[in-house]
Formats: sequence, C-alpha cells, structure tokens
Amino acid sequence: MRLFKVKLKSTVLQKIINYTRKPYEQIGLLIGKLSNEGLIVNDVVHGEGFSTDSCTVFPPETLAKVMDDIVKGKIDGNIVGWYHSHVGCGVFMSNIDVQTQLKLQQFSPYIIALVIDPIAGEFGIFSYDYYYGLIQFSEDQIEIF
Repeated sequence: MRLFKVKLKSTVLQKIINYTRKPYEQIGLLIGKLSNEGLIVNDVVHGEGFSTDSCTVFPPETLAKVMDDIVKGKIDGNIVGWYHSHVGCGVFMSNIDVQTQLKLQQFSPYIIALVIDPIAGEFGIFSYDYYYGLIQFSEDQIEIF
C-alpha cells in the first residue's frame, strides 16, 4: 500500500470532538475526496444508531440516505472513511474495528478509520495493508487545516 497524506479540515475534527463527548461510543462517516495532495476530509456524517459504552452500530438506513445524498449532489464528496470513539479506552483498533475497516476497504484502499478517545483528548488515523497489516498514520502524515 502506498502511504498517503490525510488532510483533515479543522471543523470536521471539532464536529467529531463535540459529537463524541458522550459516555458511550459514537460512530460516523468521513466525507471528502482523494486528490494529488492526499485524502482530504472536509465533512462528517454522524451515525444516529445503537450505542453502548463499548459498541456502536451505524444504521443501514443512514448509510443508504448518505449514499442517496451523494448521488443527488446534496453531499459534496464521497465516503472516504469512518470514525468512532473509544471512551476512556485509548486510541486503537479492536478486532471488530479491523473487520469493519476491511469491509469498507473493499471499495477503495484509501478508506481510513479515525479513532478518538474524548476522555484522553487523543485521536489516531488507521488503514489496513494486506501485506503489512494494520497501519497507524504518523503525525507527519496528518495535516489539520
């Protein structure tokens, strides 16, 4: 897998921070585009699904609506990744998270996962390479703009 830069709009990060300030896991989709500059994330869609302190589910109806809005031009961009929170548990990808990532990467190798721990105030960005396995992007591969 060719490593690429992730450019994350500061307002997107702030939306995720605000949305994940809950005592249970949250999930959502990252909207953006792939360009010569890297993967640009310029919006987010929050998942209004089932959540517990250690599990969250993105409703299929919400995913269908997002896809419909993309096709109709109501959302500018494509799904370029997903995010979810690990409340007070740290920034890592669980086995279930990796399986979710693999399912999404069937559509594009440039799909990312953003994991945030709102208690610790930390986040990380991950992808999966079929040769190297799980990859966490380094700070120099992530640009907040």
